[in-house]
Amino acid sequence: MVLPAAALVYVGSAGASGSGPVLALCALLVAATAALGFGMTRAVTTRTLLVADTVLAVAGNLAMSTVSAPSARAVEVSWQYFAGCVALWTLVRGVVAGLGAAVLGVAVRLAMIVGAGAVRTHGLVAVTAVFLGDVTALLLGVLISAGVLVVLHRDAERLRSGVRRSLHDTVLQTLEAIALTLPGDADNAARRLREVRAIAHAEAVALRRELSRRSEARATPGVDQGDEGLVEGLVGLGAELARDGLRMRLDAAEGVDGDDGLTPQRRAAVLAAAREALRNVLKHSGVSEALVRVWDEPDGLTLVVRDFGAGFDPAAHQPGFGLSESIAARMAEVGGHAGVGSRVGSGTSVTLWVPVAADEPC
Repeated sequence: MVLPAAALVYVGSAGASGSGPVLALCALLVAATAALGFGMTRAVTTRTLLVADTVLAVAGNLAMSTVSAPSARAVEVSWQYFAGCVALWTLVRGVVAGLGAAVLGVAVRLAMIVGAGAVRTHGLVAVTAVFLGDVTALLLGVLISAGVLVVLHRDAERLRSGVRRSLHDTVLQTLEAIALTLPGDADNAARRLREVRAIAHAEAVALRRELSRRSEARATPGVDQGDEGLVEGLVGLGAELARDGLRMRLDAAEGVDGDDGLTPQRRAAVLAAAREALRNVLKHSGVSEALVRVWDEPDGLTLVVRDFGAGFDPAAHQPGFGLSESIAARMAEVGGHAGVGSRVGSGTSVTLWVPVAADEPC
């Protein structure tokens, strides 16, 4: 904790003689903080805890300003508690609340200066310098906590986006496949029911594995979560889609069949985007076959999913979730990009590109 450390630093600089009241007050603040922590486990509301912590910060600093100590810097020990209180308000209630707590701190610090007659004892210049330093500590608490909130928000948004994509690419696609009406369904109800159960079970296993992989990747960043190459993954993807009635022809350049040069994150993004593009062929093209070509370039790897189905007019269609999130956003997150070309009656092609050497964007 910061408060005990600050107390030890104070004793080291001012000496143990006469520091008893300072240490006793610090001990009381630490004990009170422990009591508040216990209150968190007893279903006490967050607002109550924040208010109680603020009361402790105000009371502790006002009390410290009246303590007779061998050094006038004793109050800086308890001020660490107030800075922590400001940081806590920022983390829990946001920047505005943190700034409000900082304003309260400024008022408390002025009251401490006036009550102790610090200007008369130490001079206006010295007191002003100390006051500005203490106010800066409060503002730094707000700034650092705000930075933590930004990082947490960014990570949470990435997690939410990943979950949405996983649901879209697995659960929703499976539900759409199940909902497709095929010739002979009425005459082969028992067989169709077995197929539906098998598909649902397979996708449940795949979704569970994907969510587990994401959790492991977040817990151990930088650890390779699998050795399967891109071509092997595409072969597995073709077998997966064949169950739903789509035949995939794979044309992989010689340099890609083996070490593709991709990081696990980029390889996973390409495979997920390719799966979405092939699912779109199954749903929208009106044909049951797609061509997947993949080749390497000096600075990257390109994969194209091509069908010769109905096609569409890109100018007349806004990109849906599958194109904007499962394909384009995935590529952008790993430093790549995606493009779509289509013409009515001539089919559609989706082109993916990812770098193979540069570091991935944070």
